[in-house]
Amino acid sequence: MRKAFKILFIILVSLSYNVMIIAQTAEGGGVYIKNNGKLVNSIVTENYAVTGFGIAGSSGDVINCTVNSNYYLKTSVIYPGDIYLDDGVVFTPKYDNNGELIFPDGYDASNVIGICFWSNTNNDFITGRSWFVAMSEVSVPWCPNGLTNGSGYNPIDIPNLFNFPNAESALMDYDGKSNTQLIVDEPGFVQSPTQSYALTVDNCAAKYCYEYKKQTGEEAKWFLPSVGQLRRLENELTLVNLVLTKLGKTNISGEYWSSNEYSRQQAWTYNFPHTAKQPANVSKSVSYKVRPISIIYQN
Repeated sequence: MRKAFKILFIILVSLSYNVMIIAQTAEGGGVYIKNNGKLVNSIVTENYAVTGFGIAGSSGDVINCTVNSNYYLKTSVIYPGDIYLDDGVVFTPKYDNNGELIFPDGYDASNVIGICFWSNTNNDFITGRSWFVAMSEVSVPWCPNGLTNGSGYNPIDIPNLFNFPNAESALMDYDGKSNTQLIVDEPGFVQSPTQSYALTVDNCAAKYCYEYKKQTGEEAKWFLPSVGQLRRLENELTLVNLVLTKLGKTNISGEYWSSNEYSRQQAWTYNFPHTAKQPANVSKSVSYKVRPISIIYQN
């Protein structure tokens, strides 16, 4: 079940000469011709839409024009609160008179794998994407001990993962996907000398998210969210928790791991609501809540 793409921009052409039409999102993507109009000696490029590849219309002529690099969007605009199903279908929740969710034919609550909490509502071709939060959560450490140089807790400081010195700077990071990849690919974990130091879904927050329904869904890539992404989630938390409640799932509340490091031994957590406790840097050995998020590329 796909929602109709919202028409944002339409050019009505009667007679146009020597123009370049670039980067529009609309029916036709850039040019819509009607009433036997003509488009002459023009370049139509880098436009994207659900309907049409740069030029569309009911009647008219296209004469001596260059039409290239125009794209088709296969996914309609997704909004916060929309529900993501296990076959890649996204739909906007509807409720009956009793306040119960109405699912599309052939689906029920068991098919739901995520709820949208942020979307690029312009649906831009290059950056168009949506973030979805998972239906379930666990409590695990940020990472295991890793390689040791003696006794005590001595986790790895991920070399290419930036150590944010304060909450304000951590809130500016929105790339949990890259952070997660750096953590799970860290050679010190991957090539650890004993199996007890290797990453598992039980001892590493990033590994749990990375493996979460990895093969499920059309375009979903699951990862441990950054502090900035968790703040975005809080912006829509009332809506997300409403849908979780309707689905009989655990609401999002309390302290959660992010994919951001503070130091070798500490990483950043985010508390819902943040007014109760600001993002904090705590020992990686502590088990905090972990809820994966996914990114859906619309291309």
